[in-house]
Amino acid sequence: MQEKKACAQSAGSIIGLGQSKRLAAMRQSIEGRNDKQESRPNKCGANKKDSEIQQARDSIRQSITKIKASYPQGMKNKLFALRYGSDEKINQMSLQKLFALLGIKEKLSKELAGLEFQENKEN
Repeated sequence: MQEKKACAQSAGSIIGLGQSKRLAAMRQSIEGRNDKQESRPNKCGANKKDSEIQQARDSIRQSITKIKASYPQGMKNKLFALRYGSDEKINQMSLQKLFALLGIKEKLSKELAGLEFQENKEN
């Protein structure tokens, strides 16, 4: 008699990341926690331009978080860097270029379009 050996193969996920309601709910709850942590009260003396800059940077951060959430757990940063660029490169890009790169539909004023993202140099 010959013995047959069974081989186990990893087939990945049965359900795609975008099709699972449970995974989507988990992602939204994590994003909700991040939004609460990132929301900072505006200073009394903050003018309209500063609030627009902050809003643009927040929408970029949210878009980056959403994109990274769609990648596998151990490969988030590497896959994001391959497709969109490293964190240093993103910090040096203008807000307008980042909006185009990340596919954000909001419109920026001409004054804000040339400003750099500079996430690390913020408050």
